[in-house]
Amino acid sequence: MEKICLDFETALDFLRGDPATIEKLKYYADREEICITSLTMMYMIETVNKPEVVSAFAGSVTVLPFDRKAAQIACKISNELRERDGVHNINDNVITAAICMANDAFIFSRSPVKFEGIKGLRKV
Repeated sequence: MEKICLDFETALDFLRGDPATIEKLKYYADREEICITSLTMMYMIETVNKPEVVSAFAGSVTVLPFDRKAAQIACKISNELRERDGVHNINDNVITAAICMANDAFIFSRSPVKFEGIKGLRKV
């Protein structure tokens, strides 16, 4: 069973009832483990005005942590992007990608271009 990790925008799309997101998640839900990152969880708590909705959603998915392994991968990604593009800081997209890579998860994003150039990140 593979892990499919929703980024923040995709998780919000699901909570808002976006038909395309719901349809795609229905496909994966029976076959794969649906996840979010701890960063996405934080943004959901901050953004969604209904704590019970966030709590119910978080209880139905796996929350992947930003741990030591993810931190090391984030630094590696940042260094690779810096070498390629010149200047690059660690940002939310790098952290999300690192958490996915540390947990062998695919990223599910409606904006996959945000993760372009990150070697080794698997996308849905």
